[in-house]
Amino acid sequence: MNFSFSDHVSLLAHVLGRVEIIVDNLDRRLLNVRGGEIGPGTSRDVFEDIINSCFFELAGASPEVVRLKGRLAAAHLADGFEPTPGDGYSRELNLVDLALRAHYYWNRERWPGKNGRLAYAQSLYGASVLRQLEYLSLRIWDEGHQTAAERLQQVQRLLDQLNGSVTAPRVRDARWLIQTAQGPLTRHLKPYFVIADQVAQTFAGADGLEIRKAGAVLAGGHMRSQLRHRSWQTGWAVDDPQLLAMTHLSNSMDLALVVGDLIPLLEAYGLACAQQGDVRLELADAILQGLSSDPELLLTRLDLLAPATMIEDLDTAHLEHLSRYRELIARTAESLKNDALLFDPSHAVYSPLGIVYGFCADLQANMVLNTLHSPSPADLSLEDIFISRGRLEQKRAQAEEWRRLPKAEGERDPFEHSTEWAQQMFARLFGALEARAARPAQPNASSYREARLFVVPRGVAVPSLREGALPAGIVSAQEHCLTSDVTRARDTGATALPRSRMANDRAEGRFLASADVDGAWFGVSKALLTIYISRGKDALITDVPSAVIDVLRLTCPDLLVVLS
Repeated sequence: MNFSFSDHVSLLAHVLGRVEIIVDNLDRRLLNVRGGEIGPGTSRDVFEDIINSCFFELAGASPEVVRLKGRLAAAHLADGFEPTPGDGYSRELNLVDLALRAHYYWNRERWPGKNGRLAYAQSLYGASVLRQLEYLSLRIWDEGHQTAAERLQQVQRLLDQLNGSVTAPRVRDARWLIQTAQGPLTRHLKPYFVIADQVAQTFAGADGLEIRKAGAVLAGGHMRSQLRHRSWQTGWAVDDPQLLAMTHLSNSMDLALVVGDLIPLLEAYGLACAQQGDVRLELADAILQGLSSDPELLLTRLDLLAPATMIEDLDTAHLEHLSRYRELIARTAESLKNDALLFDPSHAVYSPLGIVYGFCADLQANMVLNTLHSPSPADLSLEDIFISRGRLEQKRAQAEEWRRLPKAEGERDPFEHSTEWAQQMFARLFGALEARAARPAQPNASSYREARLFVVPRGVAVPSLREGALPAGIVSAQEHCLTSDVTRARDTGATALPRSRMANDRAEGRFLASADVDGAWFGVSKALLTIYISRGKDALITDVPSAVIDVLRLTCPDLLVVLS
């Protein structure tokens, strides 16, 4: 970068020192329809230009400050956090979307007076500064790890100043910004692992644990919400293997990151188990929410966790993490099971296990949109939403307000808190904890037998295999062999996919193995782990190139049987 961390601290200090001017400009130019600059059909670009000018051109900013405009977002993009194209669902905290949503709501209901508009303008201001602070939290390592902790404290001071100026959206702890900054969907996986490695190298003790707690609970909330949405879309039950396979595929690398967050939390929890108190229960709360993201892989089927979360370029550090995780979860499962009873949602009016939203930015957007209804929203922060104890009545009331937020025609509620869903998520979590506690040392703690993946190499015909080579009851998983060779797919029963789709799936860690062979891609989907292997069914795939078999020997050696 050609600017320093301190440059951006100065920029944000400038913006925070002019809150009243900026808020007034946002009201006058963006929210007061009598201003004349905007109206029906106004393009998003016009909205964005107005917002930028409200923060810079009309706030008395010096040329030195103005030149930093957009640099933090550009640096974030340069780090590899490139939004997923084409789906319109990257889920960043976007001021244009929030402004348009207010116009939609007020046009449908009625336009408020100045006080109502100013309350919403304050929230827009807060959302903009919060997004910049999220970007800034990932820049603390730019000039070395030695000063990262000190720089995070600078971010905290700016965050405190923001919270003293506006009421929404509210995040109290700058350590959480490191995780919320990584919330939107992106094309590449590597940046997330770079940040996780920097956190591990830099932050120990309370700072490191708080960052990991944020990672675990946010991942748990997102993946539970995804499961709920996918169930709605497909009509499948939440324990349907097809649904689980779909979510496992999209969450493959998310689970790898969750494992990394859970390891230090489990280590600290193991030490805290020697004493009763808030520290132990706070750790248990975060761990249990993290485990709820996928109890099957994180608790009962540890034998499948490695192949489900491995990328094809073998990462020995990840294998070491998995080994440590298996050791820790075996040691703490009984205590976690007992502590989980204290968080049973059937005894509470609110539980984080019952919330359904989408992405972290959606929660922050809810905090902004809430001011459409009330100029004085409840004093609840993002962190509070993920705490299972304390102020439960207030959290339940907030959840009800968010559920009633304005939505476009055909949209589902922007937020849900369902006691039924919380109990369902708790039941599957507690059942997995019971299974793990009962069989702490067994990788497979489920009621299903251990099954294997049988592979017939390319050029070998199944009828030529020796008698008894295939076990009784084996099922074909050939549809989970994917190839860009349409002719070979037709002849072998594999699934044909375009090269671009296979490249994307490979980048997202959705293959057990893949290779470019004779100008065509061939891959083996991880879906067969969930649909067949995890249900105790031996699976057979054929016509597998030798290069793909070599990768399978690295990613799933304990499952693999190569026939010839």
